[in-house]
Amino acid sequence: MTRVVELLDSVTRALPGGGEVRPGQMEMAERVAEALATDSAVLVEAGTGTGKSLAYLTPVVASGRQAVVATATIALQTQLVDSDLPLVAKALDRPVTVALLKGRRNYLCRQRLAELERAQRTEQLQLLGGRNPDHHLEDVVRWAETTTDGDREELDPSPPSEVWSAVSVGPDECPGAARCPSGAACFSEQARQRAMAADVIVTNQHYYGLDIASGGALLPEHEVVVFDEAHQLPEVLGATCGTELGGGRFRALARRVRSILTDDELAIDIDTSAAELDTILRPTVGQALTDLGELVGVVVTGRDRADRVIAALRKLDPGEGSDVAARIERTMLAATRLVDDIDAVLEAGPSDVLWVDGSQNHPTLRRTPLDLEQLLETNLWASKAVILTSATLSDGIVGQLGLGPEHSVQRVGSPFDYESLGLLYCPTDLPPPRSESYRVAVQDEILTLVGAAGGRALCLFTSFGAMSEAAERFAEELDTPVLVQGDAPKGVLIERFKADPSAILLATLSFWQGIDLPGSTLTLVTIDRLPFPRPDEPVAQARRDRAGKAAFREVDLPRAQTLLAQAAGRLIRRADDRGVVAVLDSRLATNRSYRWDLVRALPPFKRTKDQDEVVAFLAGLDDGG
Repeated sequence: MTRVVELLDSVTRALPGGGEVRPGQMEMAERVAEALATDSAVLVEAGTGTGKSLAYLTPVVASGRQAVVATATIALQTQLVDSDLPLVAKALDRPVTVALLKGRRNYLCRQRLAELERAQRTEQLQLLGGRNPDHHLEDVVRWAETTTDGDREELDPSPPSEVWSAVSVGPDECPGAARCPSGAACFSEQARQRAMAADVIVTNQHYYGLDIASGGALLPEHEVVVFDEAHQLPEVLGATCGTELGGGRFRALARRVRSILTDDELAIDIDTSAAELDTILRPTVGQALTDLGELVGVVVTGRDRADRVIAALRKLDPGEGSDVAARIERTMLAATRLVDDIDAVLEAGPSDVLWVDGSQNHPTLRRTPLDLEQLLETNLWASKAVILTSATLSDGIVGQLGLGPEHSVQRVGSPFDYESLGLLYCPTDLPPPRSESYRVAVQDEILTLVGAAGGRALCLFTSFGAMSEAAERFAEELDTPVLVQGDAPKGVLIERFKADPSAILLATLSFWQGIDLPGSTLTLVTIDRLPFPRPDEPVAQARRDRAGKAAFREVDLPRAQTLLAQAAGRLIRRADDRGVVAVLDSRLATNRSYRWDLVRALPPFKRTKDQDEVVAFLAGLDDGG
């Protein structure tokens, strides 16, 4: 038995109720230890139930090296900080300091709160987005008197976004503790100081991506990084290493200008740029921009106006340490960052995708870089031991992250006996997804399955239109509660679903991953169609164009594999869970060119195309069978 397996054995035996090392967990720990010993990268797909967090934390903690663990969900961050890391440290008898670090926007800004309290009521109303200061501001003030961390997550209920925006700052406007009147008591700086001294820092992938984009300016020096839920990393890096530009940034700058300058002309001009940008972006939401055309004039004018703001602020002499001085500093930074991002858009090269995201009400221009190889080589692969792990990692992630052919995804098995726990159902008699009768046929199929399951179903859709159409019909025809994404916050919907065993939950892509519904709460997962990216998705299309004849294998198939496996992974979360995953797209069963690529990405359930078999299986679960 290797040393790392011996250490892992000590850790698992320290679990509540005791435990033993699982074969997949043992294999993963050994591969992580090898990566640590050689300062190399390793990619490990570890199925649900493997115990992957202990498999990587044990060798990382035992190494004594400063490490960062970057995850995609708050729930996993909490589990690591409150449970897994203390357990490993105690079992290995190693004192380990742990710090949770988030982006600035997650922490209360004492300076902005103080300014807001001292402001006139009309300004308070403006900054709070029209919310009543007597209620919303007072709630935050009371909380600020007792909180030790200033973390928004502590506030219950969570304040509206307009309120939190008024009492927090983003990285584009914070001058830093040394130049802020409230810097000595800054929650964000205190969190960063704790991280500087910690052995293990737990953060989110978005923050780590920003650190890479900044050349390492946000995080302290570290020798090891673990990306848990790493299947989301390519998308996160594309966003954090790119640029976004929307009317909202101009409007926010105009509000800041009004709080400082008595002459309203500049603020009016900035607001005009916001309206002009929204107007010109709105018709192209969801599209790539191959020719900026009139957009160039709009953003250049906006840049000139932001420059005028900077020039006007430089002429002011508010007195050191005053509220006005702090506002000027933040506004100067926001205007400067806006100018820099406009320049990045105007200087976009052939390896950048310019496209319009968001909605008709809030369109956003994005610059997404396709080439991250050099940036990652310099700031990640060449300088650290890197562990990437998830329950689902497609082979395509190797190329997406710029790793060479010497790397491959290593797969360790799950301890669950999937063949006895569930069924993978794919009916072959449904019309093709592009058929006019397809949506109705899918709804009929779901109604039959939900009836057999007695509720307890997570119904996943690839479009809001399909979800909304199904929700309207199900509400009329089902006696069970029908919960629909958008009717309440995500966490509230999940709690309602858990509380009512007869409920069904309808949702789109944001629910395909990152939610945990163990036990009899969930016995049926339906997926309306294979989650291939839309042909008109700008970034995916740009990657297809680059890949040429290999586009389907390098772009579309890996994405479908990952999302489908993540969705199916919602069903079996414990060794005693049972149920059905129903993929209501006959291509999974009939397409000869890729069906097995998708099936092999799924848990190895027993497969069937017989509806009667599925109905009987679900009815047996409902009867306790």
